[in-house]
Amino acid sequence: MRKALQAVKSKEMENKTFVVMQVIEKLCEFCEKPLSKEEREVTTIQISNHDDYRNLLIKARAHDRVEIDLEESRIYLYDHDYPGDIHPSCVEKYSEKS
Repeated sequence: MRKALQAVKSKEMENKTFVVMQVIEKLCEFCEKPLSKEEREVTTIQISNHDDYRNLLIKARAHDRVEIDLEESRIYLYDHDYPGDIHPSCVEKYSEKS
């Protein structure tokens, strides 16, 4: 089960190794909801102590959101991209309002 990084205590992560996953959510230009998602493994990190956890919190600021899955030992770094695509339903809604 994934939780927001801020909801996880450093003690829960100490002395564990995590696979870091980068997730790029491509968002609709109109409604900003995901059109698609790309996920890839980036690296592996070890959280040995509170300083490692604090460093992770600092690095998390560079991303749109960060989630932790303690059961699967994974950290998900989410970033958003606006590729210029639009949901067909959003185009219909927009054209109806015009």
